[in-house]
Amino acid sequence: MLAKISTLLAASIAISLAFSFDDSRPNIDYDYDIDEDHLMPRSVIMMIPDGTGPNIWTLARNMIDPTHKKMLHIDPLLKGTVQTYSNTSLITDSASSATAYSTGFKTYDAAIGVDMEKKPLGTILEAAKARGMVVGMIVTSRVTHATPASFAAHIDDRDLENDIADQYCANTNLDFLLGGGKRHFSDACLAKLKAAGYTLSYDKDDLAAYRKANEQSGALRIFGLYHKSHMSYEVDRIRGETKEPSLSEMTEHIFAILKNNKRAQKHGFFLMIEGSRVDHAGHSNDAGSMGKEAIEFDNTVGVVKKFVYSNPNVAMISAADHGTGGITLGRVDLYKWFPEPMVKQLMSTEWMESLFSKERATYDEASALKKITDLITKNTATTEVPENWITIFKGEVKKLVADPKYKTDNLLVYMGQCISETARIAWTTTGHVGTDVNLYCAGPSVFTRRCDGNHDNTHVNEIMTNYLNLDLQPITLKLRGFKPNDDKTAPPPVTPSPMNAPTTKAP
Repeated sequence: MLAKISTLLAASIAISLAFSFDDSRPNIDYDYDIDEDHLMPRSVIMMIPDGTGPNIWTLARNMIDPTHKKMLHIDPLLKGTVQTYSNTSLITDSASSATAYSTGFKTYDAAIGVDMEKKPLGTILEAAKARGMVVGMIVTSRVTHATPASFAAHIDDRDLENDIADQYCANTNLDFLLGGGKRHFSDACLAKLKAAGYTLSYDKDDLAAYRKANEQSGALRIFGLYHKSHMSYEVDRIRGETKEPSLSEMTEHIFAILKNNKRAQKHGFFLMIEGSRVDHAGHSNDAGSMGKEAIEFDNTVGVVKKFVYSNPNVAMISAADHGTGGITLGRVDLYKWFPEPMVKQLMSTEWMESLFSKERATYDEASALKKITDLITKNTATTEVPENWITIFKGEVKKLVADPKYKTDNLLVYMGQCISETARIAWTTTGHVGTDVNLYCAGPSVFTRRCDGNHDNTHVNEIMTNYLNLDLQPITLKLRGFKPNDDKTAPPPVTPSPMNAPTTKAP
């Protein structure tokens, strides 16, 4: 019996050896490296639809086609989800979330590119620039706002936007930066940019002219500041009252130049694109504007997809920083909601509020109430303001007329909620929410396979830096004053990071 067992064991070992794997095989990345061009450098485009929880994609999709026959450009790219909490709250703000994306470390809310001790952290954009890559950002917020600032600046409070602008002007790390926020750039700051070789662009015609002049050469050094504050909502921009480019137009112009840029051809590029104003509409509970911002972001995804699929080594990754507004498509106990009223909205509540405020000093309570109801009924599908909202607006008008210093913040939100009611949409907050957000990826398999599953937001940075083979720690040490000959045992950033935590595979 013992001899028989020995014979079977020997046979089993022989079979195992015959079918054993060769340990000398290439790294697993090469197994997925089938759709790359080894003669080209790798590049990454990060797209952030600020404040866009999963429910907003449903809103946008239904606004485009309530019959469900059309899909969004972004829909086929869904790979996983992202946890968004910060080191100080289960509900993050944009600064700490963007810092997690840009640096790979969690931090406190309001932190811009710094850790819990307010010390600077190197960002993926800065590491890419140090490598020789072309780097830039395209946003619809102020360029000094939390998300873009977290990729290219270091400051302990997101509200110090003048200081953030000064950092941009002093560092001149960016090859291009397009968005709003001109009010934060002093004349001296703009003069520094000009001296550093930047072209300053202030409207869509400037940008188109810059493309025409530089598309063939690929020369790319431009600062576009298209609004004194945030750029206009898409629903307002398309009326033609401003000369602002859309997010997709800005992206198309940059791609047209970037494809011929010699440095990008040699070293690659890193680009961050943010659809910033989805978030702002969520804060205002303005569902129509929110949906149209998400649709324009999706149009930009279509532009990016075309570029990615035409350039084998370019990867795209997209995740919101958090959700905003807690929007519900449906309210009370009726199993219906109606996208048509959101489609028919012709003006953001922000623009309505600005029109109201222009003549505020001349109003009595009756004329103020009429102005508010006229703005709603003439620019939305709400043809008659319900009595419950008339009562609410009367209470707000009384305060607005009595006190010239009384802010219109509540009016802005009430207008949004009134319009939303027509579509049977409700809201849970005017702030952020703590839900996970969707993760979308496109590009080479070696990149997209890492997107599967549920991830901490710091792991999104790891996905990008691993693909580009970038090390952020030398940037961090340099920012903190360490020189190459300094103590090599200097500790890494102190901020705890769950970036190496295992991810859960999607079913």
